[in-house]
Amino acid sequence: PDSLFNHGLQPVMYSTNAADQEGVGWTRSGSEIAYFANPYPRHVSGPGGPTSGEGSSSYYTLTFTITFRRPGDTVLLAHSYPYTYADHKSHLEGLLTNRSSRRHIQHSVLCKTLSGLDCDVLTITEDGKEELPVMPGGNSATSNTAHRRKKCIFFTGRVHPGETQASWMMKGILDFLTGDTVQAKLLRSLFIFKIVPMLNPDGVAYGNNRCSLSGVDLNRQWKKPSRTAHPTIYYTKSLIRTEKAIRDVVMYVDLHGHSRKMNVFMYGCDDKKKPKPMVRIFPKLVSWNVTGRKYFSFQDCSFSVKRARETTARVVVARELGIPNAYTLEATFCGANFGPLKDYHMNNEHFQDMGRGLCDTLLDYYLPNAQQRETFAAAVLKANPSRDPSSGPGLPRGGGNGGKKGANGNGNFAAAREAREGGGRRQFGVPTDTDTVDTRVPARASS
Repeated sequence: PDSLFNHGLQPVMYSTNAADQEGVGWTRSGSEIAYFANPYPRHVSGPGGPTSGEGSSSYYTLTFTITFRRPGDTVLLAHSYPYTYADHKSHLEGLLTNRSSRRHIQHSVLCKTLSGLDCDVLTITEDGKEELPVMPGGNSATSNTAHRRKKCIFFTGRVHPGETQASWMMKGILDFLTGDTVQAKLLRSLFIFKIVPMLNPDGVAYGNNRCSLSGVDLNRQWKKPSRTAHPTIYYTKSLIRTEKAIRDVVMYVDLHGHSRKMNVFMYGCDDKKKPKPMVRIFPKLVSWNVTGRKYFSFQDCSFSVKRARETTARVVVARELGIPNAYTLEATFCGANFGPLKDYHMNNEHFQDMGRGLCDTLLDYYLPNAQQRETFAAAVLKANPSRDPSSGPGLPRGGGNGGKKGANGNGNFAAAREAREGGGRRQFGVPTDTDTVDTRVPARASS
């Protein structure tokens, strides 16, 4: 199969000398990049192999040239911006010790992995309350506990360890949902969020690209997961089923990275025999959202289900667990082919911004009417009179996140492709400080 490495994607590089002396983080680097089939045959049967329609009959080779400009330097290279198990734990600790955010978060260990690591699960809702606030003018029929029980939304991520974009988007989601904006307060007041940020801690910790320690792709085990061999999938599926027995679970989103397509997009679950056009609405709204539209391409979304995907999370959750709005959110390893970021790599700040945009779109989907949204906001304020959200953004129709500053290098990959084809004389990648780059205006790389 073709790779984004043949369409301008560059690896990321970290120079310890540059980090110590100039505060430079991970940057795009490399020239003369090529990805091609080699003569070594690949004999793999079952899911993920050539006979499943997913794999290839041969192995592939990636080659590129790096120029090391600092004598005695220690340099790290990676496919994409790293996000380790330690990063995950550190972020959780920050959320759980923050006086503002910890009121809304309940943390527990869903299960232990094969190597004994924690598979964490978070429950996020306003002040831990499981009921909706009483609406102004509400009567006893609309104010009782049964009618006020909050609905639930599930997020999971990082089932494939090499797809670090999933964790960066998840970080954006978590920071948004635990923040002090009006939008975050409304979402927490409307829903209970169940989140498993890292479905494959073993794979992340031990450096696997796609598999768990049991040697399988965990995103092909959802139909009949083993409690002993695939505990994180087994217990996540059980948690969704348990929660569904208590309340209405209205959406499930599984976060991934994609190595062969540009942009951010979604896979959903439609049925040729019984079409469900409703499953296209949320992705379409993401593409219209003021934040999401910078990265998200509805044109790249797909809602058909191939046979090889029938055991994946979104398909099993949609068909077996009965949650039609079940999606895979895919973020490119490369960049965008449209909009303000056209021909530029995406970086970790862009992925976090996409996570924020996804959350913001939930309000567009579930509270599309501006008057209805204001009415509900009034109920939230009445239920929490001591907290004044006026310091946060207002309630615009298309979201109110605005542009966030901060990014690692996002070099021009069209120029990188041109350099690769022309001999690679130019080096691209923007070494930047996280306080100086506005992600709304991608900076061109210097030669």
